[in-house]
Amino acid sequence: MKRTLLMLLYLFGGLLLGTLLSEVAKKVSWLSWLCWGKSIGINSLSVDLAVIQFNFGITISMNVALFFCIVAAVILYVKTAGKIH
Repeated sequence: MKRTLLMLLYLFGGLLLGTLLSEVAKKVSWLSWLCWGKSIGINSLSVDLAVIQFNFGITISMNVALFFCIVAAVILYVKTAGKIH
């Protein structure tokens, strides 16, 4: 249970750090390559049942900075998870 929570914490931290890094890199011309990436997903799927209407959507975005931070989070987890009992 502790290792699962640690993995989720590291992944969440990697996602946040990667997002922050890509936002900062947008403003620096020589770091703009970190922002290169793609998004995939469904923007809007509507279901109208006359009484109730549902809207679903999901988008997954990945860029270079986010990829590096997620990989770093996984490496950090592998190095530290063995020390948790």
